[in-house]
Amino acid sequence: MKQEFLFKQKQVPKLAMKTWIPLLQCSLDQLDSHLHSYISENPCLDVKDGFTQDRHKRKSAYAEYSNHVSNAVSEFFEEVTISGESLYEKVQKQIEAPLFPTPVSEKIAEEIIKHISDEGYFEGDIKEIAKLCDTTAQKAEAVRQRFAYLQPYGVGAVDYKEAFLFQLGEFDIDDELSILLSALILQFEKFEKFLKHPRISEAKEVIKHFKNPPALAYMEETKPIIPELFVVFKKDKLEIEINNQFYPKIEIQQPKSEEKFIKQKLKEARELVKLLDLRKATLYNITLAIVERQYNFFLGGELKPLKLQDIADMLGFNESTISRAIDNKYIQTERGIYSFKDFFSNAIGNTSASEIKFFIKRLVDSEVKESPYSDKYLHESVEERFKLVMTRRAIAKYRQELKIPAYKERKFLYQLEML
Repeated sequence: MKQEFLFKQKQVPKLAMKTWIPLLQCSLDQLDSHLHSYISENPCLDVKDGFTQDRHKRKSAYAEYSNHVSNAVSEFFEEVTISGESLYEKVQKQIEAPLFPTPVSEKIAEEIIKHISDEGYFEGDIKEIAKLCDTTAQKAEAVRQRFAYLQPYGVGAVDYKEAFLFQLGEFDIDDELSILLSALILQFEKFEKFLKHPRISEAKEVIKHFKNPPALAYMEETKPIIPELFVVFKKDKLEIEINNQFYPKIEIQQPKSEEKFIKQKLKEARELVKLLDLRKATLYNITLAIVERQYNFFLGGELKPLKLQDIADMLGFNESTISRAIDNKYIQTERGIYSFKDFFSNAIGNTSASEIKFFIKRLVDSEVKESPYSDKYLHESVEERFKLVMTRRAIAKYRQELKIPAYKERKFLYQLEML
């Protein structure tokens, strides 16, 4: 695929760099608010939001790309308002007697809250909290255990098993069923040993109502990704298209005054229009360079090793400019939405780290749920597939970067799904 670049690097220094760099760094969904910051200072400027057009028009504008956009992105067009108290406000209100009757217990609880993730898990060091509160680790841990009685149930647990044990308090069940559920949770890897228990059906019904993660109801919906560009096939040709439908529209108001101040503001407004066009051109050219270097990937193949400096050399930019330009930006492809950064990876032998990650992800996506792949199997598969020598720790790191749970946790979650 041969397409000419839209501009040359020598044009950039002629423009206001203080305005240009922040404009280049903004993601598409940040662009509206960034441009609006200029309106109050420039009477010659007006900005029409790319994201606040008529809903019907927005849907129509995006319709031609619907075959390439995931459901998660299409849901962007439904106005959703997230309101109500946050997880931390909810928990904070409950830090009082009788569960936390003393200033020391309240202080410990306050410190624990600071180390609770958005998912509701405790991710701190109880020894450090104890030291900070001038108490023992045993007493600090005893305070954390009282979180089992707080809502949302499961908050403050260290992992999903403890969260499920905490959540047992939400249900009105007798001692026998409670003991069964506790044993089942702790030994879920051996779930089959409980199948003949006379109350297993009741236990299953309770487990189905567990929340994983515990703060699920308080987690904000993942913000849909709006791609900057599309790389699509049209008539068997791979083409790059800028997502113009979601770019803010800048309008220049022609002033009647001939004052020097107004003339300067008019010049700045016109310059901003040029800079916005230059932003589009820069991202287009970076995408074009990526497509040329990773063409096989867009046809369904593997990614090749690619460095930021490689693209910088092709375009005549500094590597830092390329890094700023691609930060928090995405491309919609036939294979899904990818971050610009996904296309860059150091070489491991003749293979890219990104290629290895994609291979691991495909393996896990295709694994049999009754028998998930261990890191040992993933490690051996990667070495065999790419003819490499790697450590198992490196494979585990890649899996974690892909946010894929470990073997035992995946097995537990799969079994939970099949209940």
